[in-house]
Amino acid sequence: MLPKVKKINLSTQLIDTITALIESGEWELGMKLPNEIDLAASFNVSRNIMRESMKILENFGILESKAGIGTFVSETALSSIHNMRFFDNLKNNSSIENILETRLIIEPELAYYATLRSTEEDLTLLKEIFERNEEIHKENQFTKKDDFNFHMFIAKCSQNVILENLLFSMLDQLRASDYKDFDLHAQTEEVKDSYSHHREIAMAIINRDPLLASELMYKHLFSRINAINSSYNKDLTDSKKIESKRLANKK
Repeated sequence: MLPKVKKINLSTQLIDTITALIESGEWELGMKLPNEIDLAASFNVSRNIMRESMKILENFGILESKAGIGTFVSETALSSIHNMRFFDNLKNNSSIENILETRLIIEPELAYYATLRSTEEDLTLLKEIFERNEEIHKENQFTKKDDFNFHMFIAKCSQNVILENLLFSMLDQLRASDYKDFDLHAQTEEVKDSYSHHREIAMAIINRDPLLASELMYKHLFSRINAINSSYNKDLTDSKKIESKRLANKK
C-alpha cells in the first residue's frame, strides 16, 4: 500500500516519497506506473501536485514518459536521484567560498579542453563575442551577464556536458546569493581587469594554446576570489596557501 502524503509542502514531500519507494526497491527500475489519476488518489494529493512532482522527476531522469505507452521508473533512476540531491544541495546549502573554490578547480580544465575541442565555428563565435564586447567595454557597460555567457561558452566548447551543467548551477547560485552584491559595488578597475582577463583567455583558446588558457583562467578566478575576500575584509591566508601549494606542485 502506498503511503499517504501530508498536505504540507506537498510537491517536495511527494518527490521524497517517490524517491524513497524507488530506493527501497518497492518501485523497481523499469516499472510502469499507474496513470496520473490513480497515482494522485493513492498518494491523496491533487492531480496538479501529482503532475508537477512527476514533471520534476522526469526532468531529472528519475521517471521516463513514453508517448502513448505511459510513465516508467527510469533504468538510471538511482544515479539520477543522487544527481538531483547533489544539485539541490548545491543550490540550497553551498557557501560562496565553496562554489568559488570549486570553480577554481574545474574551470582551468574546462578552458584547457575547450582549447583542444572547440570547432572552427566555436572560434569564430568567440571572436565575434569579443568584437561585440570590445564596444561594450569601451562604454564601461560590461555586465555580469557578459561574464556569465563567456564562462558558459567556454564550458560548452569543452564538450563535457556534466561539467557544463555543474558550472551553470554554480553560476546560477552565485547570481542568487550575496555574491551579486560584490558585482554591484565592484570598482571600475576590477571590471576592466575582468574584461582584460577574458580577452586574454579567449586569445589563448583561439591560438590553440591549452596550457596558457588553463593558466590564465586560474589566475582570473584566483584574482577574483582575492578581490572578493578583500571586499568583505576576510583573511587571505587560506587562498595564499592554496596558491603557494599549487605553484610548488608545478615545479
